[in-house]
Amino acid sequence: MTLEIIDLTIIFHSFTLGPLSLSIDEGIMVVLGPTGSGKTTLINSIAGILSPDKGKIILDGLDITKIPIESRKVGYVFQDSALFPHLNVNQNILFGLTSREIQNEERIAMVRKIIGDLGIDNFLHRRIDGLSGGELQKVSLAQMLVRKPKIILLDEPLSHLDPPTRDKLRIELRSILKKQRIPAIYVTHFEDDVLALADSVSILNYGRLEGTGDLEQILNSSQPSSSFLSHLTSGTNYITGKVVKSEEGLTSFEIGSHLLYTLGEFPIGTKIGVILRHEDIILSKEKIKTSARNILFVQVTDIVYKSNVVDIHLKINELEIVSRITKLAMKDLDISINDNIYAIFKASAPHLVRKEN
Repeated sequence: MTLEIIDLTIIFHSFTLGPLSLSIDEGIMVVLGPTGSGKTTLINSIAGILSPDKGKIILDGLDITKIPIESRKVGYVFQDSALFPHLNVNQNILFGLTSREIQNEERIAMVRKIIGDLGIDNFLHRRIDGLSGGELQKVSLAQMLVRKPKIILLDEPLSHLDPPTRDKLRIELRSILKKQRIPAIYVTHFEDDVLALADSVSILNYGRLEGTGDLEQILNSSQPSSSFLSHLTSGTNYITGKVVKSEEGLTSFEIGSHLLYTLGEFPIGTKIGVILRHEDIILSKEKIKTSARNILFVQVTDIVYKSNVVDIHLKINELEIVSRITKLAMKDLDISINDNIYAIFKASAPHLVRKEN
């Protein structure tokens, strides 16, 4: 399934989106940008809520630019759930399906699987007004998914949730969407949404597409293509690996031939993504006695001086990270490019942002 947007342009009185072109054929594309950048305008045009002034929208080889909303086979989850308060959870999920679809064994099996994947099977008969914000958005997802859309659009569906619920549901959401094997476009202004959800990223700013690419490509860019992207990539390392051991609240995960440690317990084989702040990495020329679990013998590949700090780029085989130190620390360490030194950080330093089996 492929969505292709070609030279899309939408003109308002004081704002113009585009012209922009992008495509997605699998996975989750996160469109990141500040408020007013045109993110919602973009997905509204894909859904058929807005008509573009120029350009084309091609879905699965069909030009849907002028096709009515109801004929597009596009799923949409809004910031606020669009559920019917007079119907219970189960009735909301099934609303819109024909009697023939409801009686079809294959469709009902699919509905049950979606409900199970979302973990909402224990409150199907509850009223909508008795649900939490996270539960409401899960029901909205289920209502959309049972209609078998060709592409999924999500307009900041977690933005109105409290931070703990948002963090928890953000990690669950990637697993839910990947299980459907349907391309998804998720628009947001939260940087953590990118790290937790994205396979690919597009940066939208003031109606212009400032960068697009795979997540790893975007995060590892040494010269970000936009100021907004620069803010996203500044100050953190993004590291992915596979869990090989997990017990007593400590997890070891494998990156190539190296093991790193983080807090928490996860099933063996789970793929996780963590962010590690540049400032949380301590550097030493000598191996020191420490309670820190992560001790890496690395090579200095680059040294970048900034206004008040120095970024030390480090590499050990396939793992590349950055440590940020003060200029005084740099003077005391007296390190140069190609030096071999120790990089040290505690197991509490890596912060989990992504988890998938």
